[in-house]
Amino acid sequence: MKEADVKRAMVKSIKEHGGYARRIEDQYAVGMVDTILIPKGLPVFMAEVKLVKGITFSPSPRQFVELEQIAATQSYHVIPVVIGYKIESRNYYFHAPQMFIRCVDCFSITTSDMNFHQQLVQYYHSRRI
Repeated sequence: MKEADVKRAMVKSIKEHGGYARRIEDQYAVGMVDTILIPKGLPVFMAEVKLVKGITFSPSPRQFVELEQIAATQSYHVIPVVIGYKIESRNYYFHAPQMFIRCVDCFSITTSDMNFHQQLVQYYHSRRI
């Protein structure tokens, strides 16, 4: 499985639940987040998606700058997030923008019984506590 396959599945899951999602593929938009996710009735998630190899993952330095600029707006309408996906366990890992992210520090539902849309909604609600 490639990163593109993961993003494609994420977009499909959001759309199947009445939301909007789109992969952004632009080789000239250096540092731009690669996915926009809008679950029905929730804010916009500007997401950088990474495959997890080992116990950590991270955006590139330029992607981190972009995510930090989004976070600096302090908007409740747009949420920057880094999403890791571990192929072996089929787990998603959600974390606020940070240069180096450890899986154990992430919001994660360690079951594949819950689809991506449901997990993103759970992540959103976990942030509000």
